[in-house]
Amino acid sequence: MSRRHSEDPVDVTSVRTAAGTREAMAGENFPVALTVLPRRIRADLVAAYRFARYVDDLGDEAAGDRVRLLEQVGSQVELLYAGGRPADPIVADLAPLMTRGGVPAGPWLRLVEANLVDQRVARYATFQDLLGYCALSANPVGEIVLHIFGCATADRIAFSDRVCTALQLLEHWQDVGEDYGRGRIYVPQCDLRRFKVAETLLDSPVATDELRALIAFETDRALAWLDAGAPLVSTLRGWPRLAISGYIAGGRAAAAGLRRSGHDPMRTRKPSKRDVAAAWLQATVRWPG
Repeated sequence: MSRRHSEDPVDVTSVRTAAGTREAMAGENFPVALTVLPRRIRADLVAAYRFARYVDDLGDEAAGDRVRLLEQVGSQVELLYAGGRPADPIVADLAPLMTRGGVPAGPWLRLVEANLVDQRVARYATFQDLLGYCALSANPVGEIVLHIFGCATADRIAFSDRVCTALQLLEHWQDVGEDYGRGRIYVPQCDLRRFKVAETLLDSPVATDELRALIAFETDRALAWLDAGAPLVSTLRGWPRLAISGYIAGGRAAAAGLRRSGHDPMRTRKPSKRDVAAAWLQATVRWPG
């Protein structure tokens, strides 16, 4: 993503507040930043989450030229990593993650790029195409988390990518109706055809048998990706093991929620803290090391 450096702040009417960030974090499938974590690590995780939500909000809800706004954020990130002082407060809050956490610029810029993709791509022909989008929209988050904990190695990032892709996929399957309302469909077009599901059925108040079968298939596929990344936990100790096992448990709880609803995305609720805790306990017993 090539753009000029700019010290102009992003032109939005409001920036996500601390209260808004806490509210958004509470609505996620997984615990973003456990209260038991050391204060510095928790602060870094919250700053990372706030940035990710910020660019998502710009891509989904900002009035005016969303592409320009997103490109401005990218320019501010590049300015920060070039040694400048960003005027955008959300980007400026990333400075500690850059200096003490060693988080590179790449993951932040890929999150921006994912939202730029959303401005021009509304459909994905194949599952492979969707995986390419997840590499921008989800996988950078796991890489950032590993850097924050000081345990980012190539092998761990590879496992993390699978976990993050799975979490993104499960969120898509929970939100097919909401996404359709925004004019976007993340279910691969080839799968819609295979299961004979018309696009207009994605936000139907009553799910057809075909739609349920499609979401069941996609959920199982997401769980396979989650299982493929789960060995990441056994390579970790201490705080990172606790935090990342919580993310995986959240994914399992989300899949269980889809299953409980009969794979009806319009009836699926986000997992509760109790749901995540139950999945967490089960996984803790299962994982060796």
